[in-house]
Amino acid sequence: MIEQLHAAELEEFDRGWSAVIEQTPFATLVTALGGLTRLGEHPASLARLAGILDRSVPETTALIRENTTARIEDGLIHWDEPFPGEQTRRTLYVGDRTITMNSGCAPDLFAYAAVLDVPFRVEETCPATGTLIRVEFVPGGYQRADPPEAVTLLLALGQVQKVTGGSFDQVNTTLCSYQPFFASAQAAEAALAARPGSRAFTVNEMFERPFVTHYRDNLRPLVHPRART
Repeated sequence: MIEQLHAAELEEFDRGWSAVIEQTPFATLVTALGGLTRLGEHPASLARLAGILDRSVPETTALIRENTTARIEDGLIHWDEPFPGEQTRRTLYVGDRTITMNSGCAPDLFAYAAVLDVPFRVEETCPATGTLIRVEFVPGGYQRADPPEAVTLLLALGQVQKVTGGSFDQVNTTLCSYQPFFASAQAAEAALAARPGSRAFTVNEMFERPFVTHYRDNLRPLVHPRART
């Protein structure tokens, strides 16, 4: 009975998170843009992004201008600075590129891995222990996490639902600041206690979350139709 209760609570938690993401247009916009441009490596077609999002070009243009630093020139989207901000949260390594992530949260990386067609690595320092955390992502999943017990947080539904439909800046300030990687569930205990109802997930468990599998199974084939998961 206890296990069934826990399973029901997790299902409700996942369902709430998926609903918020579905009702927040910039979330899918930024994920698709990340996949199309390989996190800013090359420009992407505005018309193609609009088709993937099932929105008009003017609607897509407005979303880009409201929520990203991307430039639109001659029908192409140039995303030169995907993660603006003043304080480094984590560092990404994509091929021979080093990308400083000054905004966004650790769960974002699982969405990008779900749609990207190239591997990348993230490095972040655990805010509780000072441990260096490394996760090696591959298209649709991951290859290695060090330490293996590293976790990231998904905040409580009540806090997440407050920003339903919000802008990137609202979500970045309200949620992303509190969703880093931690070296372990034990290291994340104080952060969880400070925000009751939040949950910690290992890297493997994050790839089981429905919003991640939705991006992998539904958005990825649109972004990279010839790639295999």
